[in-house]
Amino acid sequence: MDKTVSVVIPFYANANWLCEAVDSVLAQTYGNYEIIVVNDGSKEDVSDFLKKYGDKIKYYEKENGGAASARNEGIKRAEGDYIAFLDSDDLWTPQKLSVQLDAMQRHDARWSITDYDIFGENLQTKRAEVCPADSAALIDKIPPRIATPTVTVERAFLRDNGLNFFEELRYGQDIVLWEQLFNLAPALYIPDTLARVRIRGTNAGKRAAVQIHSRVEIYDKCREVIPGYSKKHSLLYRFAMSLCRFGRIFVNKNSKGNANETVARIMFALPYVLFKLDR
Repeated sequence: MDKTVSVVIPFYANANWLCEAVDSVLAQTYGNYEIIVVNDGSKEDVSDFLKKYGDKIKYYEKENGGAASARNEGIKRAEGDYIAFLDSDDLWTPQKLSVQLDAMQRHDARWSITDYDIFGENLQTKRAEVCPADSAALIDKIPPRIATPTVTVERAFLRDNGLNFFEELRYGQDIVLWEQLFNLAPALYIPDTLARVRIRGTNAGKRAAVQIHSRVEIYDKCREVIPGYSKKHSLLYRFAMSLCRFGRIFVNKNSKGNANETVARIMFALPYVLFKLDR
Protein backbone atom coordinates (compact mmCIF):
# COMPACT_ATOMS: atom_id res chain seq x y z
CA MET A 1 0.00 0.00 0.00
CA ASP A 2 1.22 3.52 -0.83
CA LYS A 3 2.46 5.60 2.07
CA THR A 4 0.02 8.27 3.28
CA VAL A 5 0.95 11.95 2.99
CA SER A 6 -0.44 14.63 5.30
CA VAL A 7 -0.58 17.92 3.40
CA VAL A 8 -0.44 20.82 5.87
CA ILE A 9 -1.85 24.15 4.63
CA PRO A 10 -1.88 27.18 6.99
CA PHE A 11 -4.42 29.86 6.05
CA TYR A 12 -4.94 33.48 7.03
CA ALA A 13 -5.96 35.52 3.98
CA ASN A 14 -7.39 35.19 0.46
CA ALA A 15 -9.75 32.23 0.30
CA ASN A 16 -9.60 32.27 -3.51
CA TRP A 17 -5.91 31.45 -3.43
CA LEU A 18 -6.58 28.81 -0.78
CA CYS A 19 -9.02 27.16 -3.21
CA GLU A 20 -6.31 27.12 -5.87
CA ALA A 21 -3.84 25.55 -3.43
CA VAL A 22 -6.29 22.82 -2.41
CA ASP A 23 -7.21 22.18 -6.06
CA SER A 24 -3.52 21.63 -6.84
CA VAL A 25 -3.45 18.90 -4.18
CA LEU A 26 -6.65 17.30 -5.43
CA ALA A 27 -5.09 17.19 -8.91
CA GLN A 28 -2.15 15.06 -7.71
CA THR A 29 -1.39 11.87 -9.60
CA TYR A 30 -0.52 10.37 -6.19
CA GLY A 31 -3.78 9.52 -4.47
CA ASN A 32 -3.05 8.56 -0.87
CA TYR A 33 -3.10 11.81 1.09
CA GLU A 34 -5.04 13.86 3.60
CA ILE A 35 -5.41 17.64 3.34
CA ILE A 36 -5.18 19.52 6.63
CA VAL A 37 -6.19 23.19 6.45
CA VAL A 38 -5.45 25.22 9.59
CA ASN A 39 -7.26 28.56 9.80
CA ASP A 40 -4.94 30.83 11.77
CA GLY A 41 -7.58 33.20 13.12
CA SER A 42 -8.62 34.60 9.75
CA LYS A 43 -11.43 37.16 9.65
CA GLU A 44 -12.50 36.07 6.16
CA ASP A 45 -15.78 34.31 5.47
CA VAL A 46 -14.77 30.77 4.52
CA SER A 47 -18.28 29.28 4.40
CA ASP A 48 -18.18 28.91 0.60
CA PHE A 49 -14.77 27.24 0.83
CA LEU A 50 -16.05 24.74 3.38
CA LYS A 51 -19.15 23.98 1.32
CA LYS A 52 -17.03 23.44 -1.78
CA TYR A 53 -14.53 21.02 -0.28
CA GLY A 54 -16.51 19.39 2.54
CA ASP A 55 -15.06 16.01 3.47
CA LYS A 56 -12.19 16.38 0.97
CA ILE A 57 -10.27 18.24 3.66
CA LYS A 58 -9.74 18.25 7.42
CA TYR A 59 -10.36 21.78 8.66
CA TYR A 60 -9.27 23.28 11.99
CA GLU A 61 -9.48 26.77 13.46
CA LYS A 62 -7.17 28.39 16.00
CA GLU A 63 -6.39 31.82 17.39
CA ASN A 64 -4.00 33.87 15.29
CA GLY A 65 -0.41 32.97 16.06
CA GLY A 66 1.35 33.12 12.72
CA ALA A 67 2.15 30.63 9.98
CA ALA A 68 4.60 28.69 12.16
CA SER A 69 1.98 27.99 14.83
CA ALA A 70 -0.54 26.98 12.17
CA ARG A 71 1.93 24.55 10.62
CA ASN A 72 2.70 23.13 14.06
CA GLU A 73 -1.01 22.57 14.62
CA GLY A 74 -1.15 20.76 11.29
CA ILE A 75 1.83 18.60 12.24
CA LYS A 76 0.09 17.70 15.51
CA ARG A 77 -3.08 16.72 13.64
CA ALA A 78 -1.28 14.78 10.90
CA GLU A 79 -1.73 11.03 10.63
CA GLY A 80 0.26 10.30 7.48
CA ASP A 81 3.61 8.60 7.05
CA TYR A 82 4.93 11.80 5.47
CA ILE A 83 4.18 15.48 5.98
CA ALA A 84 4.27 17.85 3.02
CA PHE A 85 3.91 21.60 3.43
CA LEU A 86 1.96 23.89 1.12
CA ASP A 87 1.25 27.57 1.79
CA SER A 88 -2.27 28.74 0.99
CA ASP A 89 -1.08 31.08 -1.78
CA ASP A 90 1.20 28.56 -3.48
CA LEU A 91 0.62 25.62 -5.81
CA TRP A 92 1.92 22.16 -6.64
CA THR A 93 2.36 20.56 -10.03
CA PRO A 94 0.24 17.40 -10.51
CA GLN A 95 3.27 15.09 -10.25
CA LYS A 96 4.69 16.67 -7.11
CA LEU A 97 3.92 13.95 -4.57
CA SER A 98 4.41 10.97 -6.88
CA VAL A 99 7.85 12.15 -8.05
CA GLN A 100 9.00 13.21 -4.62
CA LEU A 101 7.90 10.11 -2.72
CA ASP A 102 9.23 7.76 -5.37
CA ALA A 103 12.63 9.44 -5.19
CA MET A 104 12.66 9.45 -1.39
CA GLN A 105 11.91 5.75 -1.20
CA ARG A 106 14.51 4.88 -3.84
CA HIS A 107 17.19 6.85 -2.01
CA ASP A 108 15.99 5.91 1.50
CA ALA A 109 15.74 9.62 2.38
CA ARG A 110 14.09 10.96 5.52
CA TRP A 111 13.21 14.27 3.87
CA SER A 112 13.52 16.03 0.53
CA ILE A 113 13.40 19.36 -1.32
CA THR A 114 12.83 20.30 -4.95
CA ASP A 115 13.17 23.15 -7.42
CA TYR A 116 10.20 25.48 -7.91
CA ASP A 117 8.83 28.32 -10.01
CA ILE A 118 8.33 31.85 -8.73
CA PHE A 119 5.27 33.63 -10.12
CA GLY A 120 2.94 36.52 -9.36
CA GLU A 121 0.87 39.32 -10.77
CA ASN A 122 2.90 41.33 -13.30
CA LEU A 123 5.82 38.97 -12.69
CA GLN A 124 7.26 36.67 -15.32
CA THR A 125 7.50 33.09 -14.08
CA LYS A 126 11.06 32.26 -13.09
CA ARG A 127 12.57 28.94 -12.07
CA ALA A 128 14.36 28.79 -8.73
CA GLU A 129 17.13 26.22 -8.95
CA VAL A 130 17.97 25.17 -5.42
CA CYS A 131 21.19 23.25 -6.18
CA PRO A 132 23.44 22.81 -9.21
CA ALA A 133 22.97 19.01 -9.37
CA ASP A 134 21.47 17.53 -12.56
CA SER A 135 20.02 14.44 -10.87
CA ALA A 136 18.62 13.52 -7.48
CA ALA A 137 21.33 13.74 -4.83
CA LEU A 138 21.68 13.68 -1.06
CA ILE A 139 23.04 16.99 0.26
CA ASP A 140 24.23 17.72 3.79
CA LYS A 141 24.32 21.54 3.85
CA ILE A 142 21.39 23.90 3.60
CA PRO A 143 21.15 25.67 0.24
CA PRO A 144 20.02 29.31 0.27
CA ARG A 145 16.76 28.99 -1.65
CA ILE A 146 14.64 26.25 -0.05
CA ALA A 147 10.91 26.97 -0.39
CA THR A 148 8.60 25.52 2.26
CA PRO A 149 6.06 24.14 -0.30
CA THR A 150 8.80 21.89 -1.72
CA VAL A 151 9.59 20.13 1.57
CA THR A 152 8.33 16.63 2.33
CA VAL A 153 9.51 14.88 5.49
CA GLU A 154 8.81 11.63 7.32
CA ARG A 155 6.38 12.36 10.14
CA ALA A 156 8.28 10.00 12.44
CA PHE A 157 11.49 11.94 11.74
CA LEU A 158 9.87 15.11 13.13
CA ARG A 159 8.09 13.32 15.96
CA ASP A 160 11.02 11.23 17.17
CA ASN A 161 13.28 14.29 17.32
CA GLY A 162 10.67 16.61 18.80
CA LEU A 163 10.94 19.08 15.92
CA ASN A 164 8.56 21.92 15.11
CA PHE A 165 8.65 25.41 13.66
CA PHE A 166 9.81 28.05 16.15
CA GLU A 167 6.79 30.26 16.68
CA GLU A 168 8.67 33.03 18.48
CA LEU A 169 10.60 33.96 15.33
CA ARG A 170 8.79 36.33 12.98
CA TYR A 171 11.10 35.50 10.09
CA GLY A 172 13.09 32.37 9.31
CA GLN A 173 11.13 29.82 11.37
CA ASP A 174 11.45 27.45 8.44
CA ILE A 175 15.22 28.02 8.09
CA VAL A 176 15.85 26.95 11.69
CA LEU A 177 13.84 23.78 11.18
CA TRP A 178 15.67 22.94 7.95
CA GLU A 179 19.01 23.48 9.73
CA GLN A 180 17.89 21.10 12.48
CA LEU A 181 16.92 18.49 9.90
CA PHE A 182 20.24 18.88 8.07
CA ASN A 183 22.02 18.36 11.37
CA LEU A 184 20.30 14.98 11.70
CA ALA A 185 20.17 13.66 8.13
CA PRO A 186 21.00 14.80 4.59
CA ALA A 187 18.17 16.04 2.40
CA LEU A 188 17.38 14.48 -0.94
CA TYR A 189 17.51 17.22 -3.55
CA ILE A 190 15.26 16.53 -6.54
CA PRO A 191 16.04 18.79 -9.54
CA ASP A 192 12.47 18.88 -10.81
CA THR A 193 10.20 21.93 -10.67
CA LEU A 194 7.36 20.56 -8.55
CA ALA A 195 5.92 23.67 -6.87
CA ARG A 196 4.94 27.23 -7.75
CA VAL A 197 5.64 29.94 -5.15
CA ARG A 198 3.58 33.13 -5.40
CA ILE A 199 5.21 36.50 -4.83
CA ARG A 200 2.65 39.08 -3.75
CA GLY A 201 2.90 42.76 -2.90
CA THR A 202 6.06 44.00 -1.24
CA ASN A 203 8.17 41.43 0.52
CA ALA A 204 8.95 42.84 3.97
CA GLY A 205 11.52 40.11 4.46
CA LYS A 206 13.69 41.74 1.79
CA ARG A 207 14.04 45.03 3.67
CA ALA A 208 17.62 45.56 4.81
CA ALA A 209 16.46 46.41 8.34
CA VAL A 210 14.65 43.09 8.57
CA GLN A 211 17.60 41.21 7.07
CA ILE A 212 20.07 42.58 9.64
CA HIS A 213 17.92 41.64 12.62
CA SER A 214 16.41 38.39 11.37
CA ARG A 215 19.72 36.88 10.23
CA VAL A 216 21.15 37.34 13.72
CA GLU A 217 17.98 35.97 15.37
CA ILE A 218 17.99 32.91 13.11
CA TYR A 219 21.72 32.32 13.67
CA ASP A 220 21.38 32.65 17.46
CA LYS A 221 18.39 30.28 17.52
CA CYS A 222 20.34 27.71 15.50
CA ARG A 223 23.28 28.01 17.90
CA GLU A 224 20.86 27.45 20.76
CA VAL A 225 19.30 24.26 19.41
CA ILE A 226 22.13 22.72 17.31
CA PRO A 227 25.34 21.75 19.14
CA GLY A 228 28.46 23.18 17.51
CA TYR A 229 26.41 25.12 14.96
CA SER A 230 28.75 28.11 14.64
CA LYS A 231 31.67 25.82 13.78
CA LYS A 232 29.74 24.53 10.76
CA HIS A 233 30.19 27.93 9.14
CA SER A 234 33.32 29.54 7.70
CA LEU A 235 35.17 32.42 9.31
CA LEU A 236 33.90 34.60 6.46
CA TYR A 237 30.28 33.78 7.31
CA ARG A 238 30.84 34.35 11.02
CA PHE A 239 32.49 37.70 10.30
CA ALA A 240 29.52 38.75 8.17
CA MET A 241 27.21 37.74 11.00
CA SER A 242 29.19 39.82 13.49
CA LEU A 243 28.77 42.82 11.18
CA CYS A 244 25.01 42.24 11.20
CA ARG A 245 25.08 42.05 14.97
CA PHE A 246 26.91 45.38 15.09
CA GLY A 247 24.49 46.91 12.55
CA ARG A 248 21.51 46.11 14.76
CA ILE A 249 22.69 48.85 17.15
CA PHE A 250 21.87 51.49 14.55
CA VAL A 251 18.82 49.96 12.85
CA ASN A 252 15.24 49.67 14.10
CA LYS A 253 13.78 46.38 12.87
CA ASN A 254 10.18 47.55 13.08
CA SER A 255 10.57 51.00 11.53
CA LYS A 256 9.53 51.38 7.90
CA GLY A 257 10.91 54.90 7.60
CA ASN A 258 13.13 55.78 4.66
CA ALA A 259 15.95 57.06 6.88
CA ASN A 260 16.04 53.86 8.90
CA GLU A 261 16.06 51.74 5.75
CA THR A 262 18.84 53.85 4.21
CA VAL A 263 21.02 53.28 7.27
CA ALA A 264 20.16 49.58 7.17
CA ARG A 265 21.20 49.29 3.53
CA ILE A 266 24.54 50.90 4.30
CA MET A 267 25.11 48.61 7.29
CA PHE A 268 24.03 45.50 5.37
CA ALA A 269 25.98 46.17 2.15
CA LEU A 270 29.22 44.49 3.22
CA PRO A 271 27.60 41.53 5.05
CA TYR A 272 25.44 40.91 1.97
CA VAL A 273 28.52 40.65 -0.26
CA LEU A 274 30.28 38.38 2.25
CA PHE A 275 27.26 36.07 2.52
CA LYS A 276 27.19 35.82 -1.29
CA LEU A 277 30.90 35.02 -1.43
CA ASP A 278 30.52 32.37 1.25
CA ARG A 279 27.97 30.47 -0.85
